[in-house]
Amino acid sequence: MAIPLTKICPECQEEMELITADDGGEVVVYECPECGYQEETHVEREDEDLDELQFPGEGPDDEDDAGVDQLEPDDAE
Repeated sequence: MAIPLTKICPECQEEMELITADDGGEVVVYECPECGYQEETHVEREDEDLDELQFPGEGPDDEDDAGVDQLEPDDAE
């Protein structure tokens, strides 16, 4: 996920600059050099990031395949 380096200031309509971001990029702080306005923004993770965190057998697609690997007993004579 790319974090924009600038955004428009809601106070004076000039460009605000990115001044800090946490390690995960989930909280970013912008500051306007013209009027001094600061804005802290919480960035939501994209679905792609969440898919990487799922373990086999826990994803929504894995529920349909739960019994595929198990063999059904044959009819005994």
